[in-house]
Amino acid sequence: MKRAIWDTPITLEDPETGIMRTVKTVRQAKSMLDRSWPAYHGSQYRRAEQICDDALNGGCDGTKARQAFIAAAVEAHFRLS
Repeated sequence: MKRAIWDTPITLEDPETGIMRTVKTVRQAKSMLDRSWPAYHGSQYRRAEQICDDALNGGCDGTKARQAFIAAAVEAHFRLS
């Protein structure tokens, strides 16, 4: 993977619990997708999982993973800041 830490972290508020989380790396994004995601898993969630896996294995840039993670978060109704 080309970039381990994103230039700008993503802070999300879980729509179900109100818990705030800050994600700074592709690894943290992948962990959140796997362990802390709401029950709804749409097409952007599946895309983000694949792209994060690709980034962790050196197949794409971390910026692409960040964009996919944001799209999945919007789809799941997280509040972003």
